[in-house]
Amino acid sequence: MKNKKNKNTKEYSDAMEMCRWILKQRTMYPMKRIEYAIDYVKDKLIDENGVIKVIDEDSYETLLQEGATFLLRMSQEQLKDMLIESNLLYWAAGQNIISIRRENSNQRRFDEGWHPFPFLAFRIFLLFEVCVRLKREGRCFIELPKYMTFEQVYEKGVKELQVQLTTYWDYITTDELKRKCSDLIDDWSCNVVNRLMNLKLMALNSCCEMNLVVGHEGHCIYLSLCKASNYILMRLDNRWMDTVPLNTSHPKNGALIQPYLVAYFQLNSLNIEKNKEWLKKYIRDATILEDSNGNESMTHLYCNGNNNPPREENEPSIVKDWPYRPIQTNAQNCCLRSHNVGYRIRLEYKSVVFKKRNFNAILNSNNVPPSELMKVLSKQLKAEFDEVNNGIAVKQALVAKANIS
Repeated sequence: MKNKKNKNTKEYSDAMEMCRWILKQRTMYPMKRIEYAIDYVKDKLIDENGVIKVIDEDSYETLLQEGATFLLRMSQEQLKDMLIESNLLYWAAGQNIISIRRENSNQRRFDEGWHPFPFLAFRIFLLFEVCVRLKREGRCFIELPKYMTFEQVYEKGVKELQVQLTTYWDYITTDELKRKCSDLIDDWSCNVVNRLMNLKLMALNSCCEMNLVVGHEGHCIYLSLCKASNYILMRLDNRWMDTVPLNTSHPKNGALIQPYLVAYFQLNSLNIEKNKEWLKKYIRDATILEDSNGNESMTHLYCNGNNNPPREENEPSIVKDWPYRPIQTNAQNCCLRSHNVGYRIRLEYKSVVFKKRNFNAILNSNNVPPSELMKVLSKQLKAEFDEVNNGIAVKQALVAKANIS
């Protein structure tokens, strides 16, 4: 805003009112846009008779990038550069690899952190590709899990894509608001609560979610806002315990940890308006404190001070089904580790359909010939096959895969 410094001008006042109106209109990322992007790519991959075209890998990647740029609103060149930069980092973070050194080459480190923006964009691109393949191949999709139809899997996929795109755009929005117009964060948090209350359930006993990027400087976690048939609950997806307040009763099972239930309340509660107001302030302060030090932000997120969270009646039964995951030992791959918690819960993580693509699938297989493994790694390491086949890089990758420390 040109007159940001002079808040008494009519131009500033009118601009603020327009921004507030725009924020009030925000919804979950439109499903029609997602379907349009998927169909755009799918239609170019089949002929007029519905037969899948034979297409080279580069052309296929270009088509996927065209569809994804429509959703992510970045140029195709930006997306391509981001994918190249993030590809190996995504693989290394998923395998807990700290560094890789190719023979006669510099070491490449993967423990220097990852910004939420490129991480979310990269994960959205991967999920978008899966949804395109599902739509293109339909019931012929060879990776369909047992006891699930194509329609069920596809519905889960596009719903998760909607959740992640909403997280992505909420992150961009709050980043802009904090830098340019912090006065509107109140309005944004109000919109988030209204969106949550208006979520439509897919089935009677189902649960809908929204994700917000929270945490503090140097550590990314996710606040999952969940709506079920008769209650609202807030869950913190966090696996790094070093900054969690000491007297927090975080569910643990040895070296495993469960997501933290922050608050919950009934949709038909007499205190519903009071609870919604509490949630608005909680989200607002969590957003503001994202740039603060760890103690202040985590104290707020875990309601360790005077911020008494609503916890009405019995704890929702859905909490018992949340998975226990290994405690994270550092925060350097927290964007991925924390996000995986909610990803598993929403997709139930039973299907190979939504697992990591190509090179991860091969690395996780016990029946892949060594030569095939080397070819995949050579592509990801941007190195010649012979160099990777004989080099230290593969040894380090396989050691990490075997969990040898």
